[in-house]
Amino acid sequence: MKIPSSLLLLVVLFIFACGKTNTVTPTDGGNTVVTIDSSEFNGRLFVTTYDYQSGNKIGGTDVYIYTNYEDIKRRLFLHYKKTNTSNAEADFGYLLQGNYYIVSNTINKYDTSLVQILSKRIIQRSVYLQ
Repeated sequence: MKIPSSLLLLVVLFIFACGKTNTVTPTDGGNTVVTIDSSEFNGRLFVTTYDYQSGNKIGGTDVYIYTNYEDIKRRLFLHYKKTNTSNAEADFGYLLQGNYYIVSNTINKYDTSLVQILSKRIIQRSVYLQ
């Protein structure tokens, strides 16, 4: 008895189609999972803005964080927050330890200052706009 070649081909394809593969399908939609915990290298930053002449808090101020001075010239900020109107404070959350430039401005007042983020510390920086 001779088996038709098309039936033999169909059986071979069926065997290979049902074979086990080693492909892993991501369960989180394909997002990268970070496996290194960097929390020991993070610090939290709060910025409060004041008027230089009166000493009063200024709410609604734009506050930017830059990683270096050249980025200030190019206007390539790392993060931006607007201070709230109640206590003139901007919470930047957790940042990696290191030195950052803070640029704060309103319509007619401006200031640039430097802040150092330390690991496992809360940094509260006061900025005086003039």
